[in-house]
Amino acid sequence: MSRTHDEVEVQVQLQAGMEPRLHGYAREKVTAVLGHTGRPILYAKVRLDRIANPAATRPVTARAEIDLNGRVLHAEAAADGPYEAVDLLQDRLLARLEHEKAGHR
Repeated sequence: MSRTHDEVEVQVQLQAGMEPRLHGYAREKVTAVLGHTGRPILYAKVRLDRIANPAATRPVTARAEIDLNGRVLHAEAAADGPYEAVDLLQDRLLARLEHEKAGHR
């Protein structure tokens, strides 16, 4: 069954120990991107992870996987904090969607 962006429940998975408010923040940011797809969306998933090494640069990674009517779009962003990682992920997803719309694969 295909759905539009406002019918899709963005699934958000947080690594243990991350603040629960990130669920809503990530869901809101990715849902905003889905409004630019122009295609049916089968699912949208986001995952946030933090590397335990305190010396790591950009220890937080945000990953997204969106199925646009059978074409799966992936994006990833790393940052110092989870909110920044989600913001960067949103920017990357928008860029990937524009690339897709332009006919590039």
